[in-house]
Amino acid sequence: MNQQPLLISNHNKTTELHVEQMAIYLQSKIIEATDDQHNIYYLFFYKEQFLTYVKPTKLKRRTHIEKAFTKGIVLPSTHPLIHSLLFQDHPYKKRTFNQLVKKVQSLYRPQEVAQIATFFESFISKKTIFSLIQSIFYDYRRNGQMFSSYRILRILMDFAPNHSWVKGLSSDLNFIKYGKLYDRLSDELMTKDPIYMEKALYTDKSYNQLIQLLKNQSRWMDEIALYIHHISPENYVSLKQLLNNHFTDKEIIDVLEHLSNNTSDVLEINDDLLEIYLHHQNAEKMINLLFTHKLNLNPKQTQEFEQLLENVDLEPEQFPKEKVLSFLVPLFNINPEKAATLLHKFIVLQLKEYDIDSVVKRLIPLKIIMHAHPILEKLQHIQKLANDPDQQLLLGELYYEFQQFDQAIDCFSWEMELKSIDPKPVKWLSKIYNEIGMEQEHRAYRQLYIDMQKRA
Repeated sequence: MNQQPLLISNHNKTTELHVEQMAIYLQSKIIEATDDQHNIYYLFFYKEQFLTYVKPTKLKRRTHIEKAFTKGIVLPSTHPLIHSLLFQDHPYKKRTFNQLVKKVQSLYRPQEVAQIATFFESFISKKTIFSLIQSIFYDYRRNGQMFSSYRILRILMDFAPNHSWVKGLSSDLNFIKYGKLYDRLSDELMTKDPIYMEKALYTDKSYNQLIQLLKNQSRWMDEIALYIHHISPENYVSLKQLLNNHFTDKEIIDVLEHLSNNTSDVLEINDDLLEIYLHHQNAEKMINLLFTHKLNLNPKQTQEFEQLLENVDLEPEQFPKEKVLSFLVPLFNINPEKAATLLHKFIVLQLKEYDIDSVVKRLIPLKIIMHAHPILEKLQHIQKLANDPDQQLLLGELYYEFQQFDQAIDCFSWEMELKSIDPKPVKWLSKIYNEIGMEQEHRAYRQLYIDMQKRA
């Protein structure tokens, strides 16, 4: 899937970016994109909500963004999930950190504000971020909301574990009972502190529980990403249901093709791709899938596949010439008779544009295909006979087979001059002129042939 250019704006200046990849990590999604001068930009999202973008000079180690691209789920620029996240009709606006804080404070709970602030450690001083989160902690504690203040402390224990203030509070007697809840990963944390629970489940690779947490929050994009990243026969049905609910057929094909190329554990993926290709009459992709994965068709699929091949056309609008060989090579292993028929048609089309030597050179990849040899040998025979005056009749017949009518006419005319009493070249000339619609010439050579037969 081709991504449309991405627009960003800052101080009324709009810049066009090209998406390179996306990292999905905990509650964040980070798009890496470049401009025409190859400058790198990062667009930050909280779940599916855009936050701001940054143009970094360098990235600090062991920060959220580094973890996102090393420990998170990284998707290529063409992935449908990126298309689902982004909009292209208006630009994403730059926000300073202070502007961002004010914005998220109006949209999210304080704990989420604290979590979002940690995303930007590589670009904002750690002290600034720490102070912001610390102020949220104090707000909760002043209001007597001890558990809420402890949730903020847990964020700081991850963000600045060696800070003396954090160390001191983490052993505070007022928080010991809450600490035990976190130490044993109590199920209560699913509702009481889903932010912490998400990270713990992700770190422990407790994917079934993590999926349930994502379901509870209606985060279908994260569900799909997690299923794709940890695909298995057990979770494929759930993934397929999500794809059907949220993606177009084309997007589903993109996801399944990616999975097919990267896993061999889930046989149903290729089965589903075969059905989709059949439904969309995509012979090229179906043939390559059958060949690459050595798949077998059931009787119903075989019948539909045969019907599909009957309708295959190698005209340029359906098959650009650079793609035909990648289509024919696997087809020779699946249906050699049909492949030979299509190869013949392809050669006819090529000879309308290129000389015989160029066409033979293009077909070198087919030399390893035994069933292609008879057709290739005929082309090579044409090359050998091209300058042999004693073989013009055979050369003309070969030209005719590949619909090279002008060359065939030259050969048969030459043969007729050399062997004036032989009716064979005359018969061929009558036949060719009839096929190319030159009725007067057809009648003349037909009458000449009849006269020669009478004299014989």
